[in-house]
Amino acid sequence: MTDQLPDERPTRRREYSGAASTLGVAMLVVVVVGLGLWFFQFRDRGGGHAEGIGGVIALPAALNSTGKAPAAEQGRAAPDFELAALDGGMLKLDSLRGKYVLVNFWASWCTPCKVETPELQSLYAAAGKAGAAFAILGVNQQETHAAAAAFVQTFSVTYPIVLDSDGEVSQAYHVDRGLPQSFLVGPDGVVEHIYLGPLSDSDVATIKDTVLS
Repeated sequence: MTDQLPDERPTRRREYSGAASTLGVAMLVVVVVGLGLWFFQFRDRGGGHAEGIGGVIALPAALNSTGKAPAAEQGRAAPDFELAALDGGMLKLDSLRGKYVLVNFWASWCTPCKVETPELQSLYAAAGKAGAAFAILGVNQQETHAAAAAFVQTFSVTYPIVLDSDGEVSQAYHVDRGLPQSFLVGPDGVVEHIYLGPLSDSDVATIKDTVLS
């Protein structure tokens, strides 16, 4: 008769089935949350870069006269990039093609940068007065907009400044040996000279001879 008694625990198959099941559910939750964060972080990125931040971008083969991949090396095409400009909008290095461009990496906490900046501003003003095809592009390294703006105001900088907020462009240019660091890019987009540390008087004189001739 006992084998005909009703089951007094009809829900026993739905009860706790062990640690393995709980761990599996937890891992599934982690994966779902991780994918969600990834989606919201990257969904608005064009070419892998968040809107308003920018970074390194591909240089069309037609604009690369070296036949080699762009690199921050003398004789190689300068890696192209697009970054948020301090005064608004986005600015591409390649938009300055046809001019000599001094790409200057700096930060407001950098004492040598403070010493160098007036010289850069003077050089920029002299080139502009002479009508030279020359530009300076200041790349602020991973600082806030406010910090960069305060520096620009203090030193009355008028050449364009862009914000390398995540350091991607600085990394592409191997700016890991201290600041400031500058690259003179020719009108054809090829790196002609690399300057480690602040420009010396002879460096400035050489650049003037090059871009004002």
